[in-house]
Amino acid sequence: MKKIDFQQFNTLATGIISGIVLPIIVYFILYYSKVQDVRFTLFSNRLVIGNIIPVLISHCVLPNLILFFLFNGLNWTQAMKGVLGTTVVLTVFIFSIKLIFSVL
Repeated sequence: MKKIDFQQFNTLATGIISGIVLPIIVYFILYYSKVQDVRFTLFSNRLVIGNIIPVLISHCVLPNLILFFLFNGLNWTQAMKGVLGTTVVLTVFIFSIKLIFSVL
């Protein structure tokens, strides 16, 4: 029986992909747990109108912290860098959205 070497997943691409996919999954979980009777496009439009997008994205990025510590425990430094980079980019995006909405 061949043993699987999970160390091959210790790449920057693994961290970036998981750092992007996990917030999207959390976004859909929040959507389906909070509003089931509203269409997805209407839900997104209400978020834009109510200036709630930065708060929702912030909640979606928080699980990246768990992913970061999981990769840290596995000693996957390259994947940690990918998750950290993705989280920083999303945080700058959140800050810029808040700045734009506060000026308008």
